[in-house]
Amino acid sequence: MAKVAEGIGKNYEEAVADALSKVGLTKEQVSIEIIEEPKKRIFSILDPRQIKVRVTEISMPAQETTAAAGEKKREIKEFTEEDANIVKERVTKFLNDYFARFGLTLEINSYVEDNILKFDVTGEDTGIIIGYRGETMEALQMIASTIGNKNMKNYVRIIIDVGGYRKKRIKALEELALKRANIVVSKRKSITLEPMNPFERKAIHNALQNHPKVKTVSTGEEPYRKVVISLK
Repeated sequence: MAKVAEGIGKNYEEAVADALSKVGLTKEQVSIEIIEEPKKRIFSILDPRQIKVRVTEISMPAQETTAAAGEKKREIKEFTEEDANIVKERVTKFLNDYFARFGLTLEINSYVEDNILKFDVTGEDTGIIIGYRGETMEALQMIASTIGNKNMKNYVRIIIDVGGYRKKRIKALEELALKRANIVVSKRKSITLEPMNPFERKAIHNALQNHPKVKTVSTGEEPYRKVVISLK
């Protein structure tokens, strides 16, 4: 049975740390849900502002979780239709089994685009599958990729999007990147963005990779790694 715990803190990170300490797991092994945020009150000076979260273990066999965490980068080659069908069957089964743990019935639509096997997940109550800023979705994608590509000769890259979150988030990050780039150019001063996960940082880098006046670089250690935008 999946481990579940609630945590309280003055901010998100503190609340998550509190919850994780109760289940003995890492952020990569759980889905995170904010269940209570500080309420703005007129007389709140003496009223401690706290945030409350719930973490739920992403239950997977130990060997699969370990493999997912240390997934090796492989050379991406053209895969065959047979390769795609094998991975599609494996990933679809994994996702349906995972959704069933939460009593969710979600629709999975898969297709190949730009040499990537993509899975679009739709339905109600997808928030728990997305997680805070897409963290659960990213963890699912990593595990699904490991399961789908086990013993495959040709590596099949997969992307999972839940409720259109990935597309919406990328668009929002692209807009953010361009706005911050304009500030860097006008003020001639570097800007460091807030900590982001690998998916979000990649979106920022991609949005500005062909910008004529600015460049980007990631700095810091996970989970506080950030993108710095500076003049070329």
